[in-house]
Amino acid sequence: MAAPRVVIIGAGFGGLECARKLAGRPVAVLLIDRNNYHLFTPLLYQVASSLLNPSDIARPVRSIFSHARNVAFRQAEVVGIDFKSCTVATANGDAVPYDTLVIAAGSTTNYFGIEAAERQALGLKDLSEALELRNHILRCLETASTTDAEGSRPWLTFVVVGGGPTGVEYAGALSELMRLVLPHEYPELAGRPTRIILVEGLAEVLPPFPPELGALAHRELQRKGIEVRTGVRVAAVEGDTVVLSGGDRLEAKTLVWAAGVKPAALASAIHVPRARGGRLQVDAQLRCTGLDNVYAIGDIASFTQDGHEVPMLSAPAMQEGRLVAANILHSVRGEPLDTFRYRDKGSMATVGKGVAVARLGPLNLSGFVGWLAWLTVHLYYIIGFRNRLAVLMGWAWNYVRSDRPVRIIARARQRDAPPPSDGGSSLSLRDNLVD
Repeated sequence: MAAPRVVIIGAGFGGLECARKLAGRPVAVLLIDRNNYHLFTPLLYQVASSLLNPSDIARPVRSIFSHARNVAFRQAEVVGIDFKSCTVATANGDAVPYDTLVIAAGSTTNYFGIEAAERQALGLKDLSEALELRNHILRCLETASTTDAEGSRPWLTFVVVGGGPTGVEYAGALSELMRLVLPHEYPELAGRPTRIILVEGLAEVLPPFPPELGALAHRELQRKGIEVRTGVRVAAVEGDTVVLSGGDRLEAKTLVWAAGVKPAALASAIHVPRARGGRLQVDAQLRCTGLDNVYAIGDIASFTQDGHEVPMLSAPAMQEGRLVAANILHSVRGEPLDTFRYRDKGSMATVGKGVAVARLGPLNLSGFVGWLAWLTVHLYYIIGFRNRLAVLMGWAWNYVRSDRPVRIIARARQRDAPPPSDGGSSLSLRDNLVD
């Protein structure tokens, strides 16, 4: 008999973990993703802040499974699912059959209905956005260096929206970039202040963390010269002006959006029950409601435990991926399925070089000890020895030399597009340069 066909949509943390657990087992696995690589998203902000190269935190999916004969990969965008015919529709018109389906399509940036922010803000959710943001920041410095003091103010003002781990870590990294690069390489900007404003709608940054760790991170951000605005939200974006709910107007050429995520567009393109936030409802075995052979895991799935929805983080996604792989094998053998139970092992965030906060079970760590814990955990979960070594060398270089070396502005343009002008540069909030 032919091996059961398992199709996994998404090569993120959940989908990749599920595929890895099924490697070498009596099933035929097809992993589908629009990108040909797995991305270690917790370090994406370090690409955006000129510390790491993209290849340091990404690895080709085919390379990961090069020795797994039962795991295949296809680069494609999934646009729909026909549950009656058990096929997955891709953007190029293919209909991929499956016996068991795992939906792990992840999430996308949530702009909370602010259309101007969606058009103009710079995101930090995938590799192309991180490269776009890195290029934009460097171009801001170059433009400011050819502008008078008054005209350079908006170019040297950076608004970061979202006080969760992504926003806090990027704001801290951006502060270090400004302090390390400007004095030595931009003498034209000597004496001109740079402003980094972190905006968080709740009362404190890092809301999921214990209050004392959030307060410590708040103080450390302020010590780095970052203006922390808590209890306010972005009300509107008007050109180069960010309007806050309290009435303040911030003139800035850079608006970085790290305020939250929502399920990927695939969630709304398929006809299955969804939770209030749009995530797919799943049962105790992580199967979509009413579909015995369709599982959903990670950010796109809504699993409720102890009255609370499991958060949209990498750790739950990986645990869900392992559980679903085990249940697929149980089904093949005709065994009862396991139920999912999320084990929260903690959370952590770094505020800059040598400083981090971490909640590991009952332990709260901070400062240098928290930073060492942060380094160890992140190195452990990076895929591939080469990537671990490259990241470790990048961190060591930055720690010893206080340097962020990846500062090349490169852009790709379409073949039919006109070449860039060498004349005067004019950038909006969104700089259309992609590495």
